[in-house]
Amino acid sequence: MKTNKFAGHIAALFTIAVWGTTFISSAKLLENLSSAEIILCRFLLAFLLLNVIYPPRLRFESVKREVTYALAGLCGVTLYFFLEIAALRYAKAAAVSVILSTSPFFCGLFSLCSQKADKPKLNFFVGFLLAVSGIVLVTFEEGFSFSVSVKGALFAVGSALAWGLYSILTKEIGSYGHNTIATTRRIVMYGLIFMIPTLFLFDFDPEHIRLLADKPTLFRLLYLGLLASGVCFVTWNHAANAIGPVKTTTYLYLSPLVTILCSYFFLKTQTITWQILLGAALIIAGLLLSLIRSTNAPTKKKKTKKKSSKRR
Repeated sequence: MKTNKFAGHIAALFTIAVWGTTFISSAKLLENLSSAEIILCRFLLAFLLLNVIYPPRLRFESVKREVTYALAGLCGVTLYFFLEIAALRYAKAAAVSVILSTSPFFCGLFSLCSQKADKPKLNFFVGFLLAVSGIVLVTFEEGFSFSVSVKGALFAVGSALAWGLYSILTKEIGSYGHNTIATTRRIVMYGLIFMIPTLFLFDFDPEHIRLLADKPTLFRLLYLGLLASGVCFVTWNHAANAIGPVKTTTYLYLSPLVTILCSYFFLKTQTITWQILLGAALIIAGLLLSLIRSTNAPTKKKKTKKKSSKRR
């Protein structure tokens, strides 16, 4: 069990490390493609990859389980990404990123209603406050300007809610005992199905398929689709099943740090200031506080020795 939990923490760290770098590819792709086109290509590639890695299909077992897969695809793929796009239309990226960092909080609240998810204790919520304080320092280190409209805030909160619920659903799906790649593929499939109607609401141009002939564009799409979506959704679901959705979601606190480090080392557009260092310390402290004994430990029943009454 300890080995599985250690592997779960490693899987969560790996996932966040990759997701924190996706902004580089996404920013470049947005120069030629719309957000809807990028998301569609990402998950089509992810679906194809998961079919190649693990061809066996999941059999239909019950309506209830199929609805759970569909809800996970709706929340973790369709709603999360498209609500995030909608939020960015009405608010600055920095403000949206801070609101999205509340996903672990919502995951903790949802877990209180779930029988299979771990129940967070007080230190989880204290760690959440520390981590969000650090994220605010890191995000607004050049000056605090939390410019966000009501629409932008609602879309961002909706995106955070969707991811929190998705993390709880993956724990439920993990209890089915199926291969993680197969269950992730089923989730992505439903996400793609729900994505089709939303394409009409965003800028989607089928003629942009010709841009795939451009090698840098194709490489960035492959990175987002195969690694960031295909592989990382599997590792995230594995982590949620191994260490629980609440602990897994707290690793999202590290995402802004990964983004800043990438900007500093690769894009040379970021400088390390004392606000960033202090914010990083608060984020890491909040993460550790949330992870260490963040859930109720199972109570051990004390064995009571029955006293045998001797007949005199």
